[in-house]
Amino acid sequence: MNKCLLLIFLFSLAVFVVLAGGCTSPQERFDRQLDQAIGEEFSYSSFYNEGFSASYPVWPKTSDDTGSVELSVSRGYCSVTINSERLAAEQWFGMFMDSVQKQNGTIIESDDEEHHIKFSLPYQNLTLVSDNRIYYCNGNAIAITITCIEQAEEKMRGLHDEVFGSATCEEKEEPAVEEPVPQEPAEEETEYDTLVDGDFSVEYPEWTELQDEAEQRVLGVSKGVCSVIVDKHNALPKDIYDWIKKAIEDNDEQDLLGSSADNDFFNIDYRLLFEGKPVTAKTRILYCNYQSYIVQVLCVDELMSEEYEVVRDTVLDSASCARTYEIPTHEAIEEKKEEITEEEPEVIDEIKDEIVRTHAGDEFGIDEEMVVYFINNNAFFGRIMRDFPKGNLVIEDKDNDRELRLRANIDDDGKITLLEDGNYDDADVTLVIPLRDALNIFSNAQNINPLTLLGFAVNVRTDPPDIKNEVIQKALRGEYND
Repeated sequence: MNKCLLLIFLFSLAVFVVLAGGCTSPQERFDRQLDQAIGEEFSYSSFYNEGFSASYPVWPKTSDDTGSVELSVSRGYCSVTINSERLAAEQWFGMFMDSVQKQNGTIIESDDEEHHIKFSLPYQNLTLVSDNRIYYCNGNAIAITITCIEQAEEKMRGLHDEVFGSATCEEKEEPAVEEPVPQEPAEEETEYDTLVDGDFSVEYPEWTELQDEAEQRVLGVSKGVCSVIVDKHNALPKDIYDWIKKAIEDNDEQDLLGSSADNDFFNIDYRLLFEGKPVTAKTRILYCNYQSYIVQVLCVDELMSEEYEVVRDTVLDSASCARTYEIPTHEAIEEKKEEITEEEPEVIDEIKDEIVRTHAGDEFGIDEEMVVYFINNNAFFGRIMRDFPKGNLVIEDKDNDRELRLRANIDDDGKITLLEDGNYDDADVTLVIPLRDALNIFSNAQNINPLTLLGFAVNVRTDPPDIKNEVIQKALRGEYND
């Protein structure tokens, strides 16, 4: 089975390495070289195997140390391989289809009855087009594969017509061997790896990595039937839980299947449509490293099996945090404020009377007085802030298309001396923070230190943009230490 699956992906594609390197030359030069190569004449020979025959181009043979194919020739821009297996043609065709999906290929044409599949697949900086036909002859399934770089595929139609058009089967005089009954291929045992991010960890299957450059994405793998995604945000878990539920309920193409919340985990199950197919997503949110980790397993309903249910449960059940992080809540912040008011009433009075001159944060769920208190009581953060005497703070609430804009003066000790509405035109730095991240960052301002700074800075933007990186580099070099 492995020999069949590797045929179209490993052997046929390897012949393009030299030509792929040529793509780094200017496009016109590449096109000219390609046209010249395609224009060269070549002849055909014949392939025979137990009554089956087909023409193939007389090109250089490619090396095959494993003996996995009967014939493989290449011209650089195209290759032709022929292989036979003693199994049903439709079974091999199904294995081809499954392999294409696992490799994230794009199916261009397919015909179940003719056992024909044509697909494209990215390879380095090229796109390859692979045309495959499977024939059945005297108990054998014979696969002919023609793979060309996309620029040559249309120009080589004559090659396709000659090779596929010449395929014939001469039945043997003895009774033909009955075509084997298709058997379900044995499921391969799923192997797992472990993602560790600070105190957070989760087991995940060793599937194909998803290409996703989202800043919050820390893991993405897929096998076609299911995908495993892990994101992290500076937001509080209950806020993310509420936002996800609201987004599902507001979307006519999504259905909330169930949800639950406790002190350790927030769970949400919902169904969505992907390319017209129902997909069920199971989501677990937990708080670790002063951040919220969102673990999702999304599976296509009609393709689910017991094997994938085990994978899904393994991933979700393995998500954990090595130690307990107290989740900040609005109630806890109010309790802290009452505690401070009783122990240090003059501090809160000073903040109310002199430092905070806005109440715009009320509708955002942000207590500006406590923000100032937490920041002013963090010596490490103060050493950062004193480099920027005038700062603008912009909090984005994209869900409701609104912004909270504040400006602050910073004294020589890095303490906020004034927080009021509006912007400075001549600010030393502007911090832009999504609302879901701001709620957690401000609630945990007292926990910002060299180790946590990177995590808190993930979704924060600065203007000028390079200031964020400069601060991070200084922190890593210990320039903000005592």
